[in-house]
Amino acid sequence: MSYTEMQPDRPYHAGTDLSACEMISWTAPPEVAVYDTGELPIKAVRHYCTHATGTVRAGSSGGNDEWDALLVNRGGSGMLEIQCDGHVAKSPLRRDVCAFIPCGVDSIFEFPASAGAFTLYFPVGFLPTLPDEKPSSEIQPILAERDGRLAQLMGMVEQEFISPTFGSSLLVDGLIRAIAVMLTKHDSARLAHESERIYLTPLKLKRVTDYVEENLELQIRLDDLAKAAGLSPYHFSRVFKLATGETPYHYLRSRRIERARTMLTQNAAPLAELALSCGFANQSHFTAAFTRELGMSPGRFRRLAAK
Repeated sequence: MSYTEMQPDRPYHAGTDLSACEMISWTAPPEVAVYDTGELPIKAVRHYCTHATGTVRAGSSGGNDEWDALLVNRGGSGMLEIQCDGHVAKSPLRRDVCAFIPCGVDSIFEFPASAGAFTLYFPVGFLPTLPDEKPSSEIQPILAERDGRLAQLMGMVEQEFISPTFGSSLLVDGLIRAIAVMLTKHDSARLAHESERIYLTPLKLKRVTDYVEENLELQIRLDDLAKAAGLSPYHFSRVFKLATGETPYHYLRSRRIERARTMLTQNAAPLAELALSCGFANQSHFTAAFTRELGMSPGRFRRLAAK
């Protein structure tokens, strides 16, 4: 089945490829949006509803050998049933019901046509590379399980795709890594204990802050900052906060906000140019993020600063 074009009020990102997830077969056409994930090697899809009545079936028959799929329920009432690798799971539809289907595994989902979900697709082998220590075995399927923490992380990722902030790439990086740690079931307590023996020297911290200042217009990733510090991404996030009192995301966000304020005050460049200088792909995202942070639009801020 082909995907139904989004209605105008949906956060559909123009230019994305709806065929990205056509490894799934549907008994009726779904209404979806495919989000722009930037440089991340993942796909993000929002399923709103299915144009049918009663129960809908969707799934793959082992043909998906390139992507692991993680989804969280986002609406609807009734029951969700998942058949996967010879197992069957049923659950009432709640917003924190999650499922993880590894690549190459047969799966069938049955759910009410009004139900919706947010799904992340990861290239096969991608998730195990994110935690500091590789899992001892393959990531196991999750069938219709309630997981408030995982659902919360998924919701935060989706919100950043819908409405990017001044440090979206860094925040999404951290969220994806947190999701990977949960799925691979790593010993987070042990990793935290290891972080207590690692710290950022003043020289390493300066390398990180210098990198940020020199690359504010780029999509700075957690890997980039960790590499500048000579640490793993997991340990870097923790020790950076110990050294500065801020998470890498909040630090990058504050530096980009300060650059935006300075440029709006001292520079008459068009807003589209300022948006690129502050790491945004377009003016609309920049304007929305600036307004959310400072309570006024960039144009109004510039006019007030000129008085």
